[in-house]
Amino acid sequence: MSLLSELVMRYDIQLEEALRELIQRGIPVNLFLKQGGMDDLLKDFINKLQQQIQDLQNQYDIRSGIQETEKDITKHYKEIEKKLINFPNMLNKLKEAIENRSFDKLNQFKWEIFKNPSLEKKLSHRELNQLIKDIEDLNLLLEGLKKYHFKGKEQLNRKESVELVLALQDLEQLIENLKNSLENGDVYNFDLEALSKYLGPESYQEFIKRREEIFKQLTELLEKQGKIIRNEEGDIELSPETIKKIGRKSLEEIFKHLRSDDTGGALYTKEEGDGEQVTPITREYQPGDNLSNLDITNSLINAFIRTGKPKPGFRDLEVFKSRGMAKSSIVILLDMSGSMFRVDRFYYAKKMILALEALIREEYKEDTLHIVGFGTFAKIFSIAEIPKLQPYPVTLFDPFIRLRFDLSKRKPLDYRGIPEYFTNLQRGLALSRKLLGSKQTKNKQIILITDGVPTAHIEGSVLHINYPPSPADFDFALKEAIMCKEEDIILNTFLLTNEWNFNFFEGRSFIHDFAKVTKGRIFYPHPSELGKFVLADFIEEKRKLIS
Repeated sequence: MSLLSELVMRYDIQLEEALRELIQRGIPVNLFLKQGGMDDLLKDFINKLQQQIQDLQNQYDIRSGIQETEKDITKHYKEIEKKLINFPNMLNKLKEAIENRSFDKLNQFKWEIFKNPSLEKKLSHRELNQLIKDIEDLNLLLEGLKKYHFKGKEQLNRKESVELVLALQDLEQLIENLKNSLENGDVYNFDLEALSKYLGPESYQEFIKRREEIFKQLTELLEKQGKIIRNEEGDIELSPETIKKIGRKSLEEIFKHLRSDDTGGALYTKEEGDGEQVTPITREYQPGDNLSNLDITNSLINAFIRTGKPKPGFRDLEVFKSRGMAKSSIVILLDMSGSMFRVDRFYYAKKMILALEALIREEYKEDTLHIVGFGTFAKIFSIAEIPKLQPYPVTLFDPFIRLRFDLSKRKPLDYRGIPEYFTNLQRGLALSRKLLGSKQTKNKQIILITDGVPTAHIEGSVLHINYPPSPADFDFALKEAIMCKEEDIILNTFLLTNEWNFNFFEGRSFIHDFAKVTKGRIFYPHPSELGKFVLADFIEEKRKLIS
């Protein structure tokens, strides 16, 4: 499931396609071989192929083919000898290569000939290639004669002999792969064309049918175990439980690196509060303490020490300390523009989101987390959608783009004909601000993850798309950022490229203006370090809020 999840997370691939790809890469399915009757079918295939080998050995003999090949070698050598009679050193090299039946030395001889202009005029490529092919065939046939022990009376010529030995090699390889399938459950790692060629189309179809049945059984098992589910359309998807495990695994990976870097890793604060998260540390009971946090064991021990009886009084009671809590509402604002495909930026962003969601679910249960993806438009996504989420694909490749769309003439969410891979930061911030504005908590934060400057904005009802960006793209994004600031929303930006430092308009840097109006912080992590940056910063901010 880890490998399956990784395929879905990293690539633009459906779960069913990923599962098939995983089986093709060698995931054993021998658990299902007996149930689907595949083991009996494979054994039958092996027996038939072994019988074919035996029949061919008993029917044919390739000695005549070997003799014909040796005659061809002598003939072609003599033709070349006449042309190189004045080059005894080269002839000796050729003769030695032939006597040793050395394919490599013949090729070396060939390139020595064609590096020498005077020799190249004497011989053609075709003549030398023919001699090399003679030696190659002779080696193949001699090896085949030694290996297969032909007993047949029907003599084959050179061409037929070569074809027979190659066919026997194919049959042996196919048998070996089928045996591996029986032993290891790998029903993909062999040549289906060879299966059809030597056993016929009926055997091929039967094998495909049973392999599909195995895939179905594997899918049903994963469903039964709660690893995958089926959506309303009947397609398989990762289950919520599996997505939680992905997030937990990502969280563990990130904290492993955080600890090794001494940059964090302790989720518990020293500050005591009235939250539901209790610690192993105890203290004396005080009036008003939550009795559900009572440490019964220590309370009984205190009473026994004091009175000799396990009947605690008020002074004996101890309670577990609870961890202080500070409610926060967070929006992860995720750039889904086309450039986020590069260097696994989007993949690492998804892993960070799942890890942060796991952290909040396990350690900061009173917090709320929203995920907003934005390209040309902005949309709210659930945590269940994150693993299969991908950036919008690039569809226009013009170096200069100026597009205008009047959205008032369209139905809501009608984006037909509008490229969605541009960066409309204005729209993303507006939707994030709306989500945070509806919350009662005072601690509101937007975590912006992006890799480029704004290239789109909406003015009135008109959508403007620009590349290179226009000053208006910057201005409308900055206006939204100011409104976030006025509503006490902290805006921290994790920038996965240095493109924001570009000065597009008369020395004007967008990142400079953005940081100035938001008074938030800008981080420049490598995509693979994004999780460490975000979680370390998030936990540090939580500590400040709690204390």
